[in-house]
Amino acid sequence: MRTRTIRQLVGALAFAGAVAIAVPALAEALVVVEVRTPDGTAANGRVVLRPRGEGAEFSCTTSEGGCRIEHVPGGRYTVTFEPAEGDGPEPSNAVIPPEGTVTLRVATR
Repeated sequence: MRTRTIRQLVGALAFAGAVAIAVPALAEALVVVEVRTPDGTAANGRVVLRPRGEGAEFSCTTSEGGCRIEHVPGGRYTVTFEPAEGDGPEPSNAVIPPEGTVTLRVATR
């Protein structure tokens, strides 16, 4: 009886290991945003990343010209800056890597 129990346990562990290997972890990036005026002054407002295709948008609101967006899937995005005051620049494009940390620099008008 003991041999059967050990075989069942080994079989269950092997199956669990196979399942864990078969399900890949989703990679996501941390996007560090820096927003500056043409003279280099920090600018505050809302930064929005909209995927060029389907998917959720991501945003953050800057404080002293910076903010962070966590868990961003890799891909191509349209970047929009909505300043706290005045008009924002034209949207731009960005490619976010599938994992790691990326710095996104946004220039105002």
